[in-house]
Amino acid sequence: MSTNGSAIGRTLPRLGIALVFFGTLLQFAPAAAQPLTPNTAPPAGSATPPAGSAAPGAAPPPYMYQEPPATGEQAPGAQPPPTPQPAPPPRYYRRPPPPPYPPPAYPGYVYEPPPPPPMFHRAPYNALWLGARVGALFPFGNAYAIYSDPYYEYGESWSGLASSGPAVEGDLGVRFARRFIIYGFWEHAWLGTGNDPSWRTVGSPPVGPFGDQTSATTDYPGLGFRWSSRPDYTGLVIDVGLGYRWFRETWSSGTKMELQGFGEFRFGFGADIRMNRMLSISPLLMFSSGSFTDREITFPGSGPLPIDSVPGSHGTVTLSIGGHVDFAPSP
Repeated sequence: MSTNGSAIGRTLPRLGIALVFFGTLLQFAPAAAQPLTPNTAPPAGSATPPAGSAAPGAAPPPYMYQEPPATGEQAPGAQPPPTPQPAPPPRYYRRPPPPPYPPPAYPGYVYEPPPPPPMFHRAPYNALWLGARVGALFPFGNAYAIYSDPYYEYGESWSGLASSGPAVEGDLGVRFARRFIIYGFWEHAWLGTGNDPSWRTVGSPPVGPFGDQTSATTDYPGLGFRWSSRPDYTGLVIDVGLGYRWFRETWSSGTKMELQGFGEFRFGFGADIRMNRMLSISPLLMFSSGSFTDREITFPGSGPLPIDSVPGSHGTVTLSIGGHVDFAPSP
């Protein structure tokens, strides 16, 4: 019994091995007809990596610790960062045009004020200008010079021959463009006794003392130009003129002196006061300057004799008030 048991015990392992071998042949028999391919399976006894795991060496084993990469460094096995793309240009939006406005409604009534009245000018635009002046004249400077150079002049004073006196003037001209006047004038003044007594007490040979002064006058005709800033109301007036001046003086002995010269210039300023459409009044302060180029003296019983002298510089100051009328005015 023991012998059969041992035989069965030896036979069963062999039978098991034969069945395993036979089963193995049956399993690989269909694959024998297919072409051979390389076997990529891991060798027997090695662990198969789980599906989805990284390649060997891409990451450390879980039981190992690795320091994180420094700033600016790339971790091992990591993909490089993508290249930054330039930012798109900003978009500008234009505001859409406003919607068209509806036409304004036509009002039922529109008030239109009347036109302003035409400006009324008190002074005419063009007119014949006629007037007169009255005032006082004050002479100064030298009637003639005995010695003269560019820096000094010595001679006979005009105020020594005659002093100040009343003066009148007549004017006749044309107003044009309302502000401007061109006119001719004639000024005449009666002068008083001079402040140099030697002309009366000493005189000159062959007569000797000339005696008392019997008359002294001066005439100044010329051409003038006037401008008024506000001819319709009250404004500034500027007056200039150029003319010829005479001076005549006589003494009780019969001696006469006459001085004259062209080129005396005058300048004046004052106010132009419009009274009405025809009449205006103008107070003026005027200055004149010139010289007597012809100088003669006449003794009793003889003809005129030239005075041995040279022209001297003289002048006058005139303070006057005048009234003028515009005849035949235009609008």
